[in-house]
Amino acid sequence: MTCQELDRLLYPYLDGEFQPEERVDLETHLSGCAACRRRVENEQQMRQALRRAARHSVQGMRAPASLRAGIETGLRQEMRRAQYGNWLRASAVALVMVTMGGGWVAYQSMQRERIVKREAVQRHSKPLPFEIESTSTEPIAEWFRGKVDRRIAVPQLPKAKPLGGRISILNGREVAYISYETLPDAGEPSRRLGVFVLPDDTASAPKFQALKAVEVDSTQGFNVVTWRDDEIVYEMVTDMDEADIRRMLAERDSEATLARKPQRDDSEETPWSLPPRQQSPRPAATVAPVTYPH
Repeated sequence: MTCQELDRLLYPYLDGEFQPEERVDLETHLSGCAACRRRVENEQQMRQALRRAARHSVQGMRAPASLRAGIETGLRQEMRRAQYGNWLRASAVALVMVTMGGGWVAYQSMQRERIVKREAVQRHSKPLPFEIESTSTEPIAEWFRGKVDRRIAVPQLPKAKPLGGRISILNGREVAYISYETLPDAGEPSRRLGVFVLPDDTASAPKFQALKAVEVDSTQGFNVVTWRDDEIVYEMVTDMDEADIRRMLAERDSEATLARKPQRDDSEETPWSLPPRQQSPRPAATVAPVTYPH
């Protein structure tokens, strides 16, 4: 096993997703690679710190009603006594509690999005067979009809062709997965892309309300690209460079914009054109014989 392979398998390994026989190669590599061993230790320490912070936040949020009542009572008492210093301290406590609650909600949201992206990478990395094979988007979209929550729109990606699709599991629900292969220029290798199509309409799914036009994140050696079209969220997993990814999606948006522009019909008369001029008929020309004097 190489360091690059370990980079892709690190998180599944730490999550305990490996079978005992699958752990042998990875742990053998760790025993002989100090750099990878340090990385595993650092990741484990970070996870422990996050768990401790989450545990403290949960403990602080177990009884929000009683906390609010206690804080309000304390504030009223301190205000009646006109002890500004104690009032300020009570207000600071209230602010800390509110901040902890908001921070915990934000932390949960970030963790859920991170889990979805890691799961997308793991699903993309598994070489499972397609349930529908086609190099055209229309048959793939038709095959998915009735098999997922809503009719999906298979993305058209510039300089890439679809290979096929299958039903996959992401965030605990069935979603559409479409695989693509890039059409590189001469001398360049082709790349494989995987696009997950999932609705953004349930409380169990991570919400991307503040999502930018295109969001690129990196995990386990892959780039995970997220964008939304109305209520549909697209998660694309690829090993392409971020610059190439953004160039591809910018070209896709440009082509979509041109396709939406109405085409002018030259056969239709424009409202400012003048009607053709009516010409009066000319009398027929007559030719009389010419006589010359003798």
